Amino acid sequence: MHTTTFKFEEGSPYVGSHRPVGLEIHERLMWQVRRLHREDMQKAGWQLIIYTPIPAYLYKPTTIEVYWDYDNPEESCSD
Repeated sequence: MHTTTFKFEEGSPYVGSHRPVGLEIHERLMWQVRRLHREDMQKAGWQLIIYTPIPAYLYKPTTIEVYWDYDNPEESCSD
């Protein structure tokens, strides 16, 4: 599991503008996936899994700590 912190400060186009922030966070996390899981990107069934609820809109400056993973939920664990 990975953690990425997003800081949306005053003046951000996402603060107080009714501009959805979820897509922006998803796109930024996909860049992280491309950097960290380059080999797995080619495998079928692998997907970005976000464990942290993401608000639809930001009404004030906010810091969001997002827990996420890039995994294939259909593969069984080999413990």
